[in-house]
Amino acid sequence: MLRYLLFTGFFLFSTSVWAQFTIKGKVTDAETGDPIPFANVILKGTTTGITTDFEGNYFLSPSAISDSITVSYLGYIRQTKALRKDPDQTVNFQLRPESFELEAFVFEAGENPAFEIIRRASDRRKNFDKRSLEAYETKNYTKIEIDIDNLSEDFRQRRSVQKVTSVLDSIKQLTDDEGEKILPVFFSETFSKFYYRNNPELKKEVIEKSKVTGVGITDGSTTSQITGSVFQEYNFYKNWLPILNKDFISPISDGWKTYYDYDLLDSVLIGQDTTYKLQVYPRREQDLAFTGFIWIKKADYSLKQVDLTIPKEANLNFVDRIKIQQELIPTPAGPLIPSKTRVLIKIAQVSDNTPGLLAKFYTVTDSILVNDPMETKFFNQAVELKPDYGIVESDFWEKYRPDPLSVEELAVLQMVDTLKNIPIIKFYSEGLKFFATGYKQIGKLDFGPWPEFFNYNNVEGVRLGMGLRTNYKFSKKWELKAYGAYGFQDEEWKYSASVTRILDRARWTTIQAYSSREIDQVGLEMSNLQGNSIFLAASRFGTLRSPYFSSNHGLNIQREFFKGFLMKGGLNLSQFDPLFDFYFLDKDTREYKSNFATTEIRAGIRYGRDEIIIINDNERASLGSVKWPIFEVNYARGMDLLGGDLDYQKLSLYVYHRINLGLFGVGRYELDAGKIFGEVPYPILKNHLGNETLFYTTAAFNTMNFTEFTSDRYFSIRYRQSFEGFLLNSIPLIQKLKWRLVGNVNALWGSVSDRNLANIPTVDPVGNPLNSFGRLDFGTPFLELGYGVENIFKFFRVDFFHRMTYLDNPGAKPFHVKVSAQFIL
Repeated sequence: MLRYLLFTGFFLFSTSVWAQFTIKGKVTDAETGDPIPFANVILKGTTTGITTDFEGNYFLSPSAISDSITVSYLGYIRQTKALRKDPDQTVNFQLRPESFELEAFVFEAGENPAFEIIRRASDRRKNFDKRSLEAYETKNYTKIEIDIDNLSEDFRQRRSVQKVTSVLDSIKQLTDDEGEKILPVFFSETFSKFYYRNNPELKKEVIEKSKVTGVGITDGSTTSQITGSVFQEYNFYKNWLPILNKDFISPISDGWKTYYDYDLLDSVLIGQDTTYKLQVYPRREQDLAFTGFIWIKKADYSLKQVDLTIPKEANLNFVDRIKIQQELIPTPAGPLIPSKTRVLIKIAQVSDNTPGLLAKFYTVTDSILVNDPMETKFFNQAVELKPDYGIVESDFWEKYRPDPLSVEELAVLQMVDTLKNIPIIKFYSEGLKFFATGYKQIGKLDFGPWPEFFNYNNVEGVRLGMGLRTNYKFSKKWELKAYGAYGFQDEEWKYSASVTRILDRARWTTIQAYSSREIDQVGLEMSNLQGNSIFLAASRFGTLRSPYFSSNHGLNIQREFFKGFLMKGGLNLSQFDPLFDFYFLDKDTREYKSNFATTEIRAGIRYGRDEIIIINDNERASLGSVKWPIFEVNYARGMDLLGGDLDYQKLSLYVYHRINLGLFGVGRYELDAGKIFGEVPYPILKNHLGNETLFYTTAAFNTMNFTEFTSDRYFSIRYRQSFEGFLLNSIPLIQKLKWRLVGNVNALWGSVSDRNLANIPTVDPVGNPLNSFGRLDFGTPFLELGYGVENIFKFFRVDFFHRMTYLDNPGAKPFHVKVSAQFIL
């Protein structure tokens, strides 16, 4: 019996000595509900602690319990919660962001010890940059959520908003009482395969499965192309990271010392890797640079993980915060690929009574295969949707999601599905789409565009118009368009109609037949304004300059032979009937004529090496190029066949390029060159576009008058420079205004041959003087220089232009002030 008692006592004593407590939980952002990785979790009064993982989870197994537990992280208010004496407990934290100023820090004599770590990491960038691989492919899961946040009480009390909130009140709130209320409007999940090939550098994403739900989303095909991982790529081994069409400097870039200061905080064990933990500070808070933490492996100076933020002090508009968190893993060949990336973009309120916007992106990458490149032709289409991408078995997402959806995300899905079916939400979302696209979709037809419903000018008086087109619901192989308008003053009908057959969507191949009769203006032809319906409609208001009736009938065909290389050709029959005093001399008889017909055979090529193209319903849409210029070459041959009166040739070249200049911002240049062979009336020549309005435009020479110059051979270069925060970010008082310098240099060389000058008489058949056109001396270019400031009160821009040449021309002014409004970040 004594032995039994002694054994029992020893067992109880041993159990109490070796007892383990389990404390686990999750740390999230109180405003967004997103997890906070790498946060410090510590038992109060002890040295027992851990950092949260990428999902914000922590797990502690101390042998002794404390009375409380504390969580802290830079940029958030520290939080402490009491612990019970229970052996197993879950304690979750919701941390609130705090506004903080970067503290100044001073090092004693000698170099900052963090500099050598950054120097080695920067020097070895090529060793770990995934772009150095011959090829790689990955499987990716991408999740996107967009919410309306900062729902003020005044906003919630609006009658229209109350109709929404009353429906949603029964749905679980997405954050607890410590968080901010949010209203989700979009949620997507995408499972895809991403392919990369070096030399030539090519990328492609194949969307295997996609699930998209959102307010105003009617067709998932377009949206699904931009919800994959290709548009959520953040590579800190590049010098500059493009985010929201802005370029941000990497903390391990070549120019790291120009933009950043660093603080070496600690050595931290992450998994099996010992890392340096460094805090990153921008030298100038207005620069497009990051603040936060990076972890660099001691063994090889490669990045292990990053937690970086672009604060609202940066020279950006409408952006409160951009936060990027990333874990990187090595490939078998050595270079790193992000295994998990989380991005948060918080758009600020425009005013106190309007809500803000919150966009959250999460990408998980696995199944990495390297150095097995696909054939070049495989990359012909940048984003490809599998035919059955939207057909998903009930258990697919549960099987392939890296992590199950949280309770909050399930509530998001329920709320979005409910929200998009509320009548007032459908009304507003359809209205916004109608305003943005110009068309209202009703079943298989789109009606519009609204900017052309009503116009008024000196020729037509009141002009009313209406158009329609078929959409993808009608057919993905055929597209029909028609438009009609009537002028009550000239009592004339105008129309346009086309039929397009899509022969191949992979290698974009179409054939189109069209016919139209419209009013055009010399130098401002509709064919040059397609795709800009608002500007086109605006050009029909007021006084029309050199107007004429234009009839066009023809056939177009185009095909993309390989990625970025598009060829096109066609036949066009047109008729020119002037509505102003216009005559030209027949080149054979020298008789006066006022109208003419042309028959043109056309051919052209377009090449954008890394241009990103998506298929928007039944049309191609360009998202621009990444690095290389876009080229266009066009040729037209006018023949005196099929009713044509003129024999001529036209050859033109156009180049557009966006250049990242690092510290100096972003430059854009356009080259435009051409030659017209043969004797033709001046409406066939190149009528350079001037701008006599008060408003700045990139489409014209801003100190040139309308129809001031015409050429049959020409070359122009137009360069625009956006200096972002260069110089002004360094001026103490100006930097708070976030103004940005801009510059322009526009030059034009041109001339008109003697025979084309002689083609236009100076007087009409009865001897009245005729307005002719001006020409350039090819040896003396038209030159204008501009400078200005944009981002005034976030919207406005003022440019000052100096006209340097041809100052003796009638109406020429040496100095112009142009204003404009723009929505830019």
